[in-house]
Amino acid sequence: MGVLIAVAGLLAVAWLFSIPTDFRARRWHYIHIALIAAPFIAAAWAPPGMAAATSILLMSGGVLLALCLAAWLAGTLLRNHSLMDIAYPLMVLGMAGFAFSQSVSGASPHSLLLMGLVALWCVRLVSHAARTNFKVEQEPYASLRRRYAKRWFSWSFFAVYALQGMILWAWCAPFAFAMAAPSGDLSVTDLIGAGVWLIGFLFQAVGDWQLKQFKVNPANRGRTMQKGLWSLTRHPNYFGEGMMWFGYFLFALQHPWGWLTLFSPIYVYWFMGYGSAAPGNERHMRKTRPDYDDYARRVPRMFPRLPFGGRS
Repeated sequence: MGVLIAVAGLLAVAWLFSIPTDFRARRWHYIHIALIAAPFIAAAWAPPGMAAATSILLMSGGVLLALCLAAWLAGTLLRNHSLMDIAYPLMVLGMAGFAFSQSVSGASPHSLLLMGLVALWCVRLVSHAARTNFKVEQEPYASLRRRYAKRWFSWSFFAVYALQGMILWAWCAPFAFAMAAPSGDLSVTDLIGAGVWLIGFLFQAVGDWQLKQFKVNPANRGRTMQKGLWSLTRHPNYFGEGMMWFGYFLFALQHPWGWLTLFSPIYVYWFMGYGSAAPGNERHMRKTRPDYDDYARRVPRMFPRLPFGGRS
């Protein structure tokens, strides 16, 4: 524990003093630097029934830091930090795999099902991201490289890897509690979680496939995809991501204290729909697609349009 606290403290201080004075999103970094302390506080004040879960969560943070460093080194050597879009699902898989190795119930139906869902999610996202992010550095990473020039060598670790790594550590809290559950039998919440996950996976996978088919048709250049799942929600892929993390959370309910990790799927859903992913995508679409404003007026941003529902 002492080593982890020392490493976390050094990381926080180095991160804090690395933020450029002209960086506009400084508050976003301050928040996540402060959140580094949260798992340690939880471990120190947790009741005995949470000890295994908080221990797994803290140690998975060490695994994550090692993976962030490895990804940063690869991105630096290849001059392509958009590799983070490929690395992030692998980081999640690494933390889930570590939690699985520490599972209280061992290789039980509960832990194996959860691990299988995470692995399937990871394989699909890596294969999808590798098509565009492996060969050429994508935005916003390319623009940040030009803006910060020589300073980008060190700032890139914190701006890209430490920040996203801290976000992922918060997202992955349900894995620690799910794997620390005393029973390895499949529960009702496990089965419901798998069902919710499947809905999310289909929205994400089918939505991505539909968009890919739309883009390969030259007649659609400059137009907005508005068919299939894209007629129900402007971001079926982001909605699907949010639903899959709600599914993971339901596995954590096998642990008596698993409900505490509800912040994880809420954070994912907010981040995808309202915090970063969808807003950035929509700014780009409004600038490049003349028909996007009309599309946005008719179709909900995240939660799919239902016969009895409204906009979201």
